[in-house]
Amino acid sequence: MAILLLVLAPFLAYLLWLVWALLAYPIPISYNLRSLWQRKVTTLTTAAAIAMVVGIFVVVLSLAQGLSVAFVSSGREDQALVLRPNARFELNSAIERDRIRILQVHPLLARDAQGPICSAEVVVVKLFPMADGSDSNVTIRGLEARGLAMRPQIRLLEGRWFRPGLSEVVVPRKMQGRFSGLELGRSIRMGGRAWEIVGVFEAGGSSFESEIFSDVNDVMQAFKRNSYSSLLARLDSAERLPEFTRAVDEDKRLKLEAVGERAYFKELTKAGDPIRVLGNLITFILTTAAVFAAMNTMFAAVASRTKEIGTLRAIGFRQREILASFQWEAIILCGAGGSLGSVLALFANGIQTGTTSFDTFSDVSFAFTITPELMLQGVAFSLVMGLLGGFLPAWRASRIPLTEAMKG
Repeated sequence: MAILLLVLAPFLAYLLWLVWALLAYPIPISYNLRSLWQRKVTTLTTAAAIAMVVGIFVVVLSLAQGLSVAFVSSGREDQALVLRPNARFELNSAIERDRIRILQVHPLLARDAQGPICSAEVVVVKLFPMADGSDSNVTIRGLEARGLAMRPQIRLLEGRWFRPGLSEVVVPRKMQGRFSGLELGRSIRMGGRAWEIVGVFEAGGSSFESEIFSDVNDVMQAFKRNSYSSLLARLDSAERLPEFTRAVDEDKRLKLEAVGERAYFKELTKAGDPIRVLGNLITFILTTAAVFAAMNTMFAAVASRTKEIGTLRAIGFRQREILASFQWEAIILCGAGGSLGSVLALFANGIQTGTTSFDTFSDVSFAFTITPELMLQGVAFSLVMGLLGGFLPAWRASRIPLTEAMKG
């Protein structure tokens, strides 16, 4: 940490000096702003290029943001998932029926008039054709009727919920646009039988919008499963979660482990790591290109205005004032382009897409999510480009000999 501060100290000191110079040297800086207005074509061209770079930067970041929102919004703090030890994910877990029965009467579970609030569930994957002609695995979740009520973000849009014993499924609205053959009233083939689509739901942008729901016993029979994948359990409060996880871990009859539902889905956000790596790579390439573009623009501006720079020097403005004024010109130019790019990125907000999770090997549907924080990151990104791209040209402008500058 100390080494990092030592490296950043000159950079931070320069930033503070620029802020001070903005207040101390208003006349040369105002000259640079008027110059930007006079060179409309060059200014607009450079700003447009910066806007494109920043727009792509924000959109790439919004992919990982959308995936993170899908998983983080899926869990509740007062609910826990019980899995086989070291399974990490429901798809890899298996819990025998006798252990499920022990868990269903656990004294720490919340209760209502119908009894303990929990849902024994099974998770499998099935290959489905996509609208673009390719195929992708889709998560099929078999759950009890309680399981729907335990997920308050789920809302039925069309049709009705599935009924046990009838091979019926409900599908998320988001998947209908990305996969073919999921329209209400149609049938799909799974586990050697036909399943009727009886309902369409949404789940508030959570990861459940990447899953097809059906009755747990129907799914287990069709896919020849003798054990459940998990048990979703609700506790009286989030404060009881550590006690419940400890009780499950210590129960020698169970040999299972419990994890908070919110923590479980947070672990799944690692599916967005490849997107983040790609985003960082794209950011590095775009930053390098944009810095050189800004530098080239500013060097051209300096070369075409040497007489003006000489005039400023002749009437008494010092080298540091010239340096600050041209540095601020580059920062303002890139900042304007960055603000425009962040606004243009909003057109991608809400567009549906998906990716394959390398943890569950199934499709995850999510939307591009442009947040105010991402837009601010885009603007900050453009300001850094202006700072880096404008420093050398500004330094050159401040160091032109007075006699050379007056000659032009």
